[in-house]
Amino acid sequence: MKLLFMNNLIFCTVTSLFFMAGSLHAATFSVLSPANNSFVEHEQLSIVLSLQGGGTTAVKALVNGTTFTKAVPEGGHNNIVCLGVTLVNGLNKIDISTTNPSGAVSTGKLSIYLRSRLSKQHQQPPPGFQRYYFHVPANESACTPCHRMEATLNDMHPVKPEDSPCYQCHKRKDNRTYKHKPVSAWACFSCHEVVTGKRKYTTMKPEQSICFLCHSNQQKLWKNKKVHHGPTAVGNCSVCHDPHGSNWPSLVYMHPTDLCLNCHNDKKSGLHVIAGFFAKGHPVRGDKNPLKPDRPFSCAGCHNPHAGDSQSLLNKERDNNSVYCQTCHKL
Repeated sequence: MKLLFMNNLIFCTVTSLFFMAGSLHAATFSVLSPANNSFVEHEQLSIVLSLQGGGTTAVKALVNGTTFTKAVPEGGHNNIVCLGVTLVNGLNKIDISTTNPSGAVSTGKLSIYLRSRLSKQHQQPPPGFQRYYFHVPANESACTPCHRMEATLNDMHPVKPEDSPCYQCHKRKDNRTYKHKPVSAWACFSCHEVVTGKRKYTTMKPEQSICFLCHSNQQKLWKNKKVHHGPTAVGNCSVCHDPHGSNWPSLVYMHPTDLCLNCHNDKKSGLHVIAGFFAKGHPVRGDKNPLKPDRPFSCAGCHNPHAGDSQSLLNKERDNNSVYCQTCHKL
């Protein structure tokens, strides 16, 4: 294996030699993207390979026991192949292989770290790992023969998903139960800035400056509250909400109780709720929310996760425990 340094990118070139029918055959590929020993913050990753030698019929990537495969059409475009994979939090050791018609296989490896802001054990990448962004000119140059990498005004509201320049590589973001409306319409540039320079398609910070353009009612509701939840106070909405889609209502990353316990680990027992009334405490999952029957019960059944008028962010004012409990429990 050898590393080629070009335009500040690391290309991992892998060569396997095979003796067949009395002659020596070589099959090689280069990983154009992502750079080895990188860290990213999204579970969906596209691996871009450059194939050399011709005759490759399939590309595979083994990631944490799951195999992702893509057939390579004969006479493909410039021998460039993109393969989408899904990462898990932490270090992902990716085994890549290519196959040709005679069964010869070339192999290589990538180490990619998925950083999570929610999982404390996965918040810090290993030493030497660098943040990887795809949308920079050096990376996009390999894709321009097949893909339109520049956005136009027409992309603000594409007629159909396939019209968006983002769709071909990012269509997996649309496969969740609950979808953010701009994602459903593939109006990606409602949130992502179309800028030129070193890095494109960024989002404004703080994130609430974008979110409140559409969610103005929430802004008005929370503005005059006395106490703001930490992420709300700093405008970091994506700590709890996936801006593309989720399998949970309100686009939260996981069951709301699990989301809360990432930071409020001391509340796992539930005994902080009405302690002294019932020895087991109050359940924080497993039932329906009496106030929102279409949603599972969670910490958010009692606490507002954004803002409130009490330090505990209760959904309703609490004069005493008995009155507050009767919001749901008719005593």
